[in-house]
Amino acid sequence: MDESIPFIKGRPINIEEDSYYDLPGRSQETSSLYEHCVRAINKGLQFGEHGLPLMGSGDWNDSMNMVGIKGKGESVWLGFFLYKVLMQFAEVARRRGDTSFGEHCEKEASQVRLNIEQHGWDGFWYRRAYFDDGSPLGSAKNPNAGLIRSPKAGPFCPGPEMPNIRVWPWNL
Repeated sequence: MDESIPFIKGRPINIEEDSYYDLPGRSQETSSLYEHCVRAINKGLQFGEHGLPLMGSGDWNDSMNMVGIKGKGESVWLGFFLYKVLMQFAEVARRRGDTSFGEHCEKEASQVRLNIEQHGWDGFWYRRAYFDDGSPLGSAKNPNAGLIRSPKAGPFCPGPEMPNIRVWPWNL
C-alpha cells in the first residue's frame, strides 16, 4: 500500500462528448497505492436524489448506458458494490492507523445501506436503478428489468447486513 505509483493523464472529456477512447500517458504526479484508493473512493461518493451512487453513462452493463446519461441516474447495484468497498476499506484504513478515514468509510457505508433499503427496495425486490428523471428501472411491477443474476457480480452481493437479502436475485 506504500508503493509509489504514477497517475495517468489524458485530455479532459469535452462537454459534447460522453466518452472518448485514447491511450493515456503517465502523469508526473505519483502517490502511494493507498492514496490512489482513498482518492478513488472519495470520487465515488457522488450521489443522486435518492442517495444512491450516480452511474453516469459508463455503467458496467452497456445496455444501461443511457440510464444516467444526463448525470442524475442512480444505480442500486453500484450502491451494493460501494457499500462493500467502503466496509472493507474501513478495515484497511484502520490497520494503517488512518482511523479518521476508516470512520468516514463506515459512516458513508451506513448511509448508502440506509438509502439502498429506503429507495432501492420496492417491497418485493431490489430495483436496478433510477433514470435521470427519477423514475425507477426494475421493480416487482417490471420483472424484466430487475437486478439480474450474474456470477461476475457475485463477490459484490450484499451480505446478511442487508435485511432484505432473502430476496436478493442471486438467491431466487
